[in-house]
Amino acid sequence: MCSYLIKVGSTYRFRRPVPKDIIAQGLILTASGKPRTEWNISLNTKDHETAKRLRVPHIVDTGRQIDEARAKIAQDQPQPTIGPAAQAREREEAAAMAALARESEERREARSELRTLWHKRRATSTAMLTPEEAAAIDLIREKDAELEQLRAAIALMEKDKYGPAFQEKKAEAAAKQRAELVARLAEAMPPAASITGLYERYALSGSANPKTIARWRPRVASFVEYLGHDDVTRVSRGDLNKWVETLIAKGLAKKTVADGYLPPVKVILGLAYDDELIPSNPSSGLKVRGPSAVMVRDRDLTDDEALTILRGTLQPQSDRLSPEHALARRWVPWLCAYTGARVAEMTQLRAGDIRQEQGVWVVHVTPEAGSTKDGKARRVPLHPHLIEQGITKLAKQGDNTPLFYREGAGNEVNPAPKMRATDLSDWVRSLGVTDPNVQPNHGWRHRFKTQARIVGITEELADRIQGHAPKHQGGKYGKGALPVAVLLAEIEKIPPYQGHGLPPFTAKR
Repeated sequence: MCSYLIKVGSTYRFRRPVPKDIIAQGLILTASGKPRTEWNISLNTKDHETAKRLRVPHIVDTGRQIDEARAKIAQDQPQPTIGPAAQAREREEAAAMAALARESEERREARSELRTLWHKRRATSTAMLTPEEAAAIDLIREKDAELEQLRAAIALMEKDKYGPAFQEKKAEAAAKQRAELVARLAEAMPPAASITGLYERYALSGSANPKTIARWRPRVASFVEYLGHDDVTRVSRGDLNKWVETLIAKGLAKKTVADGYLPPVKVILGLAYDDELIPSNPSSGLKVRGPSAVMVRDRDLTDDEALTILRGTLQPQSDRLSPEHALARRWVPWLCAYTGARVAEMTQLRAGDIRQEQGVWVVHVTPEAGSTKDGKARRVPLHPHLIEQGITKLAKQGDNTPLFYREGAGNEVNPAPKMRATDLSDWVRSLGVTDPNVQPNHGWRHRFKTQARIVGITEELADRIQGHAPKHQGGKYGKGALPVAVLLAEIEKIPPYQGHGLPPFTAKR
């Protein structure tokens, strides 16, 4: 069985226990703040070879966390103190070792004198020795001669062993071993026409951020599983249509299939076409046919839902929450309400990302802190109501410490800002915002856009504030940095959330 792999049903999972000494210290925690006893992560594949490959980043990440925890334990380990009794024992042991060393030196000198005397006696004529000594010396000389003959025979054998014939055989064996190794590597590596191999090549190119790569990888695995093979040259337009029909039949929304499942497959087929592995791209112009999603309500948070969430931010939080988690509940919903940002853009904020620019308090949304959908940084002025509530107390110039999650949490597959966003979503549901037709975090983004239209914020400036791409080609021109005062004047048009148990707004407009 491959290390760290388990099979639950037909799906492989990565499982690795946390060492007991680290569990006892509580240095590696779960998202809920409890000491982690193991990592147990679904690899979303039923194929053993694919599972072996997908486990590698988890092995690296969990190994890093274990090493960091061990280093912390060693750093915090108190230095032992030595009492008088222990010091006395150490002195006794040192004296004994010194005496032993002297005795060993004396024996060495005695043996050296005996060897010198022995060699002198061997060199002496047997006529000057006693009969017993002479007989012993003759026997030793005979044995020395036999030993010398044996050494010469061994040397001759060694010469033949390492001669030209031996070296030729050795070179042949090495060449055979190299050929076998190359063959094994060729078998282990996916062929050029491998669907999985093409995707991993795309992943290494840096064309997409790690978050997208990780999200798409299981979709590629599901496509290979559906096909029953991993050969891109055998993929037809009919295969794609049938796969899409299967996904729709499983209950996936048309938009989910079009935006979540097809893009990585289209990337792979595009690479195969560019590499001339296939004569044409079967995904070109492919359409997803299925029932349109039924909209029983708008995606915006309603007034009641918004007020319920914001009131919840002001309630005392459980002592079991980490300080960062409690801080996220207090401020992230308010930030989303007044900026229309994606929730992960707010949960990834650092202390230095809240700052003053051109005399205006802003939040700096930057991919350096985590990720942005377009990979670009932007500055969003803070609404006066946020400043009135004291959000600027979180600001620390030049400090890259995360505000809303513990430094070092999360991994490449499941980043800490995403984990905290999920925590907030679950918490909002617990407050009573339970309508399945609205996303508890993303609903703020839709609501901000609606509010912007109501109060007269231009669509272009609303897009800049929220980080939306321009709707037309002309909107891509002239995107130089606007003075933040211009954006602040637009954000100030959003009426403050107040009353109904919410803090008053007293700042001058």
